[in-house]
Amino acid sequence: MFRYAVIGSGSCGNSYIFETDSSCFVVDQGYSFSEFSRRARSMGFDVNKIKYVFVTHNHRDHTCGVEVMSNALRIPVFASREDDFSEVVKKGMFCRVDVDCGETYTLDDFSFTVFKTFHDDPASVGYSFRYGDLRFTIITDTGKTSPEMERLSSDSDIIFLESNYCPHMLMNGPYPYYLKKRIMSECGHLSNFDALEFLNKLDSGRRRAVYLCHISAKNNSPDRVREVFDGKIGPQFDCHICRRGIPVPGIEF
Repeated sequence: MFRYAVIGSGSCGNSYIFETDSSCFVVDQGYSFSEFSRRARSMGFDVNKIKYVFVTHNHRDHTCGVEVMSNALRIPVFASREDDFSEVVKKGMFCRVDVDCGETYTLDDFSFTVFKTFHDDPASVGYSFRYGDLRFTIITDTGKTSPEMERLSSDSDIIFLESNYCPHMLMNGPYPYYLKKRIMSECGHLSNFDALEFLNKLDSGRRRAVYLCHISAKNNSPDRVREVFDGKIGPQFDCHICRRGIPVPGIEF
């Protein structure tokens, strides 16, 4: 058995949950523990079964609930060895486990590979998990993609991919110019066009579920994402647009 869900995605909070036969784990936790629990339970997950939390990077929309979850459930937090949680962790987590880019680790009945992402947290990482014959990869909060991301995604059945902004909306929107430059930089975010280009580079012989996530509230919209992708993505991709902050149940295998 394998099932998953997007607990929420966007600047208001990010979190993903996965459950296998013998394990349940979370990637990022950008919600209060009570809000996370409410969302998870609404989709049939037992929060008390969660055994691990993985963190991509130290921004509050990904980490503000990590400390409380770790201590409440007495579970370890996996994060890049280089990442400093001093801004969001005030009292200490139950346990922290350092991981390194390029390495593969095994826990229970799944393994995971850590890879570098490109964001304005220099220690930001992504994760690619394998459970039996299934591989699922999370690529968000990165200003550019890499050959390693392409390789892991080409071997993935499920991809969670950032489609953060529409360039036209960003440049004509309310953000100050310095912030617009940061978002569009190689240490910022992926645009709708970046996400489309990335997917179209992947091996076309594999059917994949794709979750387009981390959609900006001010610089993007689900309709803009749909406009970019409709008719320009291969039939092997089953694309789901994750509306900002709204839970998205996944497929049960």
